[in-house]
This record gives sequence, C-alpha cells and structure tokens, in this order.
Amino acid sequence: MGKRRGALRDILYRAVYAREECLIYYIDRSLEHGARELYISSSKVIAVSNWAITLEDNETTIPLHRITKVTDRDGRVLWRKVQ
Repeated sequence: MGKRRGALRDILYRAVYAREECLIYYIDRSLEHGARELYISSSKVIAVSNWAITLEDNETTIPLHRITKVTDRDGRVLWRKVQ
C-alpha cells in the first residue's frame, strides 16, 4: 500500500473509530447518473479496511481509490487525492 493510501486510511480510521467527524468526497458511478462526485459524513461509515469503507447499511462499500477528498467539519482539507 502506498504512502498516500496509508495517510487516507489513517484519517478515515480516526474519523470512524475516534468519532472525529468529517466529510468524505468520492466518485459515484451509476448507469443513471454516470460519474459524479458525492459526499457523505464519516458518521455513516461503520468500517474501514485496506481497500474500502463500508457504510451503515452494511452492504455499500466505497473503494479508497474513489475517494477524492476528506474535509473536517469546518471545511479544512485533511486529505486530497493527487491527480
């Protein structure tokens, strides 16, 4: 795992397991809408793995490579994907 993904995973761990709320921006892909950027609160995440986050429905997963940005509650960027 690269340094960048490790940094992202560390931020997500803190947000989910230490309850440091943040917003997670990610690319959603669907036939209906195509590719679009959405965001969710870290309070909707129940698990963080080496490759994805799992949402509270316990079925939806978002791969880490689709996450584009993480901000704190005040909008400060904690992590941004390097293009």
